[in-house]
Amino acid sequence: MEMQDKTAPQLSVCGAAECCRMTIFTGGFSMENIRIYEEDGYIHFIMRPEDLMRLRYSTEAKTPFADFMDRWLTQMKTQVRENTMDGYRYAFEKHIKPFFTARGTTLATARPMDFQDFVNLKFDQGLSPTSIVKFHSIMHKCLKYAVALQIIPTNPSDNVMLPKRTRFRGQVYDRTQINIFLAAALQSPAEAAFVLAATYGLRRSECAGLRWCAVDFRARSMVINHTAVLSSGRVIYADSVKTKSSYRTLPLSDSLRRYLTDLRRRQNANRKKYGKAYCQSDYVCCREDGSPLRPEYISREFERVCRRACLPRIRFHDLRHSVATILLQQGFSLKQIQDWLGHSDFSTTANIYAHLDYSSKLSSAQAMVSGMPLPEAGDFGSRWEQNAEKS
Repeated sequence: MEMQDKTAPQLSVCGAAECCRMTIFTGGFSMENIRIYEEDGYIHFIMRPEDLMRLRYSTEAKTPFADFMDRWLTQMKTQVRENTMDGYRYAFEKHIKPFFTARGTTLATARPMDFQDFVNLKFDQGLSPTSIVKFHSIMHKCLKYAVALQIIPTNPSDNVMLPKRTRFRGQVYDRTQINIFLAAALQSPAEAAFVLAATYGLRRSECAGLRWCAVDFRARSMVINHTAVLSSGRVIYADSVKTKSSYRTLPLSDSLRRYLTDLRRRQNANRKKYGKAYCQSDYVCCREDGSPLRPEYISREFERVCRRACLPRIRFHDLRHSVATILLQQGFSLKQIQDWLGHSDFSTTANIYAHLDYSSKLSSAQAMVSGMPLPEAGDFGSRWEQNAEKS
């Protein structure tokens, strides 16, 4: 047994077998509490449970899990958007903190069963599988950071059985219904947002955040680089989008270019009408006095327009799905739709719209059977009868 004087005290033990060598960080406690012996070529360690715990975890592991997560959330402000952080905070304060504080769980004592119990409790309380999976994802990210800091050796939230989420498939409008909707949306304060969503598939945050400075009439393009997001009752305007892929430049079709040109003319007329009372916001989607449309107002107004048009009830976000569906029907590939909608990866587009991609499946089926001399239906019957006679 040989002690080495390094930054952290170490114990190096060699057994009878040359291949048997082990190094353990002692964490600063007395080695008198450890009994070591060799038997059958194996080295055995006998120690108290609390000493074993100190071998595996740093002194920071005594920190209550809720306290560590609170500090982690403060650091995460620089990593995620403000509305995302609001969601993290809500999940922590409302659900995660009360559960683990009541249990007295620390980073060192946290076990997979603690997180399984949390998941089971929230499911019994009637929370949706989607919410539960999000809660677990937040905790898992936090504990992954603790592992990276070498506070704990493994992530105790691994291997938790999560409730199965049912895939939501919203309704969509076909081309005829889209035209009926747009006709009913004329003169609505949110008309511009409806046009952008129903013809280009923009998200609500992208519609509310589009500015005239991002529209280039000469280049016939517009840049999606600014959003308006509702968070805890307030609207956050930021030069950021949902993902890197959401930042994109889209061409202006002739019809949309004409519409935006007319819209700007009307807004300039309102600017003269209201004078100093006009809100100089530069937002494309605004009220008559120039004040930007709030995201939740766009959704409420959308429901009213749909009712007036006697159209099936769908979500505002389903206009985006409607655009994707129409593009698929026109023969555009899922990859092209991914780029247009600004999805972060192809799997997102495929998971949402693959079940609608019937045209590609039909092409595949035709390619499979081309050149194959398939028998006619009558041919099948005659061969069946021949085989029956032989038997």
